[in-house]
Amino acid sequence: MSTPVPPLDDLHALLPDTVRRVVERETPIPTIAERAKALAAAHPELVRADIGQIAGVDASIEVLYGPPVGLEPLRAALAETWSRVFGGSGEISSPIGARNVTVCSGAAEGLSLLFRCFGSGRVVGLPRGHWENYLNGVDLAGGRSVIVEFFDARGALDAEGLARRIREEKIAALVANFPCNPTGAVLDHEEAARLAAVARDTGVVIIADEVYARLRYDGVAPVSLVAHAPGHAVAIGSASKEYLLPGARVGYVVSARAQLTDIVLRRLVRANTASPNVLGQQRLLDLLQRDLVDLRAGRDAALLGRVRDEMRRRRDALVTVLARHGMEPVGRAHRKPEGTIFLMASVPAWFRGSDEDFAKTALERCIVSVIPGAAFGLPGAVRLSYGTMTPPDCERLDTNLTRLQASIVTEPSPAAS
Repeated sequence: MSTPVPPLDDLHALLPDTVRRVVERETPIPTIAERAKALAAAHPELVRADIGQIAGVDASIEVLYGPPVGLEPLRAALAETWSRVFGGSGEISSPIGARNVTVCSGAAEGLSLLFRCFGSGRVVGLPRGHWENYLNGVDLAGGRSVIVEFFDARGALDAEGLARRIREEKIAALVANFPCNPTGAVLDHEEAARLAAVARDTGVVIIADEVYARLRYDGVAPVSLVAHAPGHAVAIGSASKEYLLPGARVGYVVSARAQLTDIVLRRLVRANTASPNVLGQQRLLDLLQRDLVDLRAGRDAALLGRVRDEMRRRRDALVTVLARHGMEPVGRAHRKPEGTIFLMASVPAWFRGSDEDFAKTALERCIVSVIPGAAFGLPGAVRLSYGTMTPPDCERLDTNLTRLQASIVTEPSPAAS
């Protein structure tokens, strides 16, 4: 029996007609601009009349368009960073280079474009406990979402159950978000290899949302599913959390198949937003170049190390406070939330009501602002972010929850009123 062709090796057959038309359509503007730029460098007498932007008025303030797939030095720096952080494990047979990276307007644009590529008219599997915007992305792409369980009741990766669900629901694309927003769940390398085996066995495309890949607190080296399933997985990263630049709106897509990142997504980004934020890219490039000095020397990246250590301290403090008030972690059973800047906590038994009720009551009484778990497919729990939660904030939360519990306990129950 012949081995099935990995889906990312047969993009022409995989892409929906709408995407294929955009990719194959002749686009003279960028073609001529690229050629003219190269010629002008060698022939200064060439007059450029193809550029659709205003320049030469005040060079001190002008910010010009960048390439659709990002500034080339940034693509190269992202590729090197990815290779040094993730490339030492898994099954990557050829180096990840600049052509394997597409820079986009935040991770959200990358996800949106990948849903259009792999979810249009198809079934997309979302994890139980998922970022609620996935639903919007799948809907806008014309796909249908179904919920899948990655873990069994003991908290173990349920590879067999996952494969069965993929076949039963005819899932074409599977979103794997580890470390997970909202639960903080992570995968280790052995689990990533088992998930890659599921992909090879079922032929599913894995859309790996890895924007928190380097924000994990269990001491395990960061995991990328692209390294374990290069013919099936495509990853999304971001400057927002790891590099403290959410307002810069710079995300990126990494694939072991450059046809996706250098050709398909080049056309889609140009059709969608023209090009990502140049100022944000320059800021990220500066931070990456500093990190690469450490990584090339075999050291942990200094900025990421600082961010990770601080987030671990905040996570630990929050878990301790919540436990005092009967709010236990929810997500991967029998596992501590080991990544991201979020965790899910159960609505305490002393509170009479749903997660939506708790969120509304806690906000209106100025206790704490949380997001109800129902928004993430986890009713009965609430999501808390410790990204901005300082030690004094945790102390206030402890005091505030004590106050809320005391007021709830002394209130008459609805049945008595």
